[in-house]
Amino acid sequence: MLLAFELIKVAIGNLEALSRVPTDDEWKEMFVFSIKQTLVGVMFSGIEKLPKEQRPPRRLLLTWLVQTDTIRDRNKELRESVLKVVKAFEKDGRRSVLLKGQGLALLYPSPERRMPGDIDLWVEGRRDDIVRLLRQKGENGPVVYHNMPYRLFDNVTLEVHFTPSWMNNYFTNRVLQRFFDDQQEVQFQNRVALDGGDVFVSIPTDAFNRVFILQHIYRHLFGSGIGLRQLMDYYFVLQRGCTDAEKAETLLMLRRLHMLKFTAGIMYVLGYVLGLKEEKMLVAPNVKEGQFLLSEILRAGNFGHYDDRIKIPENEKKLHSFFRITKQNMRLLKHYPEETLWNPLYRAWHYCWRKYKGYPIR
Repeated sequence: MLLAFELIKVAIGNLEALSRVPTDDEWKEMFVFSIKQTLVGVMFSGIEKLPKEQRPPRRLLLTWLVQTDTIRDRNKELRESVLKVVKAFEKDGRRSVLLKGQGLALLYPSPERRMPGDIDLWVEGRRDDIVRLLRQKGENGPVVYHNMPYRLFDNVTLEVHFTPSWMNNYFTNRVLQRFFDDQQEVQFQNRVALDGGDVFVSIPTDAFNRVFILQHIYRHLFGSGIGLRQLMDYYFVLQRGCTDAEKAETLLMLRRLHMLKFTAGIMYVLGYVLGLKEEKMLVAPNVKEGQFLLSEILRAGNFGHYDDRIKIPENEKKLHSFFRITKQNMRLLKHYPEETLWNPLYRAWHYCWRKYKGYPIR
């Protein structure tokens, strides 16, 4: 595992070479690791920087290269889809902000090698109005608190957000939603040329991402799990740097969200695995919390796809799902008690809210 961490550091410029020459079996393990953590393209960039004698066997190298090229092609396709959907909403008179994904990829040394996911678009307007608009366009997908799907493309998953995220705790969620409301106009006006051309899209500011991306990671810890790709996204957010005043403002919000302990654990992982320097960290790293989070990350992989604790039984009933997830989250109780204890309350409320609103529950 340490060699995989070293290769990541080489890829992002925090090491010049591996500490030793890996065996063929170790290279196979690193390749599997890169798939599990969706870092295939990023770690291939590290291979390109290695001395010739430290590179993997030719057959594995070619396999890795092919998968990296596939990621590049997928990113190109996804960028084109982003531009189409942004223009489609603009025709409807609605501004939007591209969350995560292709916007964060711009922070990477090689944006085309970040493993792409789906498109998350924060659209201007009230939830009911946006749902009504998408229903008029023929979208009948399920509506949840923060988003709904929009099947505009056959080969791209698109989620239309009414709000970027949420928290289980009712009181911290109110703080978070006020933060989003206060920041919304600034985000809509933060325009960039996504494809390097003359078509512009809005992406979050660094100040927004210092809170939002970390909170998004935190939320997924209570859901499908977190992987190193999400941590790498946040690494590049912090690499942008900030003033002491900006850092203080970020920490004030994280304190109000009761996330400082989690933040300290993430700082440890970013330092240990990716090589983030202390001057870039928001707080001093917490070794104990960081080791716990790293064990969760290594076990779960990207979005928990490799975590046997998160496997959903076939034809699982809603009530069974409720108790399974509640039991699953109990491992987090001693680390993040408030969010853990609020989790079943939020899910019960959310179920009733969707029933009241008449939103399909699947």
